[in-house]
Amino acid sequence: MSIANPKEMLKPFVARANGEEVEHESSSHEDGARGTLTREDIALAIHRRLEGMSRREAKRLTDLVIEEMAATLASGESLKLHDFGSFIVRTKRERAGRNPRTGAPVPIEARRVITFKASPNMKAAINGKVPVTKVKKRARGRLTPQNGAAEVVRIFAP
Repeated sequence: MSIANPKEMLKPFVARANGEEVEHESSSHEDGARGTLTREDIALAIHRRLEGMSRREAKRLTDLVIEEMAATLASGESLKLHDFGSFIVRTKRERAGRNPRTGAPVPIEARRVITFKASPNMKAAINGKVPVTKVKKRARGRLTPQNGAAEVVRIFAP
């Protein structure tokens, strides 16, 4: 499997949506209980999927990807992962809050927060449905025969 092909990465979700039982590749829990996916689980999954990559290299690759994602978000940029979702950095202004015990007003400082919005395919996978596939857009323009020949030439509209 190519790790660059998101359609192949969603195959386990599609199989689960069709009622087939699929075991999570990176599950390191012996009792079958599913908990939180960790960096170690991700590195192990990469090691298993990519022949010739050692566990150490897989762990380093995982750490580099996560570091790059964290640096992007820390700089204030949003992060979009196709067929997964978007991490968006939002700025919240200062506002008044209240201490729940005393009821006294407490100022809440301005800050930046990260929100996550799942893609339609991820939402479908989580809900056990077949992921949504987009229809490819057709090229703009029209087809016209050139000089009565059987060959068709695409003419692009401005």
